[in-house]
Amino acid sequence: MSRRLRGLIVAAGNTYVALLLFFLLLRSTPLREHWCLRLVADFLPLLFAPLVVLVPATLLCARSKLVRCFVCLPCLVFALLYGPLFLPHPPVASSSSQWGLSVMSYNVNRGAPGLDNILEIIESEAADVVALQEVTPQVAQALSGLSELYPYMGLHPTLDGYAGCGVLSRFPILDDETFPLVEGTHLHQRVLLDIDGQSVHLLNVHLQPPHLQALRMGSRLIVPAGYDTSIQDGELERLLAELDLLEGGVLVVGDLNMTDQSPGYGELTRRLVDSHREAGWGFGHTFPDLEIRSAPIPFTVVRIDYIFHSQDMAAYRSYVGDRGGPDHRFLVADLSF
Repeated sequence: MSRRLRGLIVAAGNTYVALLLFFLLLRSTPLREHWCLRLVADFLPLLFAPLVVLVPATLLCARSKLVRCFVCLPCLVFALLYGPLFLPHPPVASSSSQWGLSVMSYNVNRGAPGLDNILEIIESEAADVVALQEVTPQVAQALSGLSELYPYMGLHPTLDGYAGCGVLSRFPILDDETFPLVEGTHLHQRVLLDIDGQSVHLLNVHLQPPHLQALRMGSRLIVPAGYDTSIQDGELERLLAELDLLEGGVLVVGDLNMTDQSPGYGELTRRLVDSHREAGWGFGHTFPDLEIRSAPIPFTVVRIDYIFHSQDMAAYRSYVGDRGGPDHRFLVADLSF
């Protein structure tokens, strides 16, 4: 390898590390609220992808120990941020006095995966409670055929399906109420479950996605010009106020349209436990599955679907399904008291 090529590789590695560390530094300042930093932060795991190539190449080509230590810094940051997600979790003790509850969240994308596929996924997973988003009348009618598996249902389809929702349960539903957290947005579903004599509040949530403003430069180039989360912020404010009033076991389940780098995620995890962080493996990305706006995507990119639980429960398993489509993969968590 020529000296020039080695120099270019070292320069590329140093530049990447410097830019990444500078971005992470900005994220620790008040500037983190700027729309541009919030947008980039939502794809934070992808920012570490060049580590796979640049770090080994730089270590191979660099002669300075200082340079070698410098390019390894992002590896340490990655380990601190995401390392626990790739380690085995300690088993959760179980006893005859504890009950288990499996919960599933699935955005059915207005029936786009196909009614037969939706029913097959739900039947094969056989979770105790299933929270669904984007339920159309056609999807609701198909789900009614699962009454033997789920004798208790709270289905609230809408004509366009985008705002629709529903809950399927093996356990009695004592109360079922729907309303938009902000006028004109998705339905928010609040369900009270009777689980072997234990009352548990389940909130089936579907927050508005951020609005990405873009400028078209020429015929093909599109440049981001804004990242507006004001509607979602309003929904989250009301959701947090609702959580503060609930007593006993609480589950917040659904498509929150935010990543674990969003300020709202921090607010929720100050009150509740993220089941995937507690008992899942890997990044837990749920979106997109297969495509975005008909453009094929070979892998999921972000995690926007969640199952949160109150402190009186513990998750002993959490996993993302290997299918769903074309937008969301389903998510399942096994919980116990």
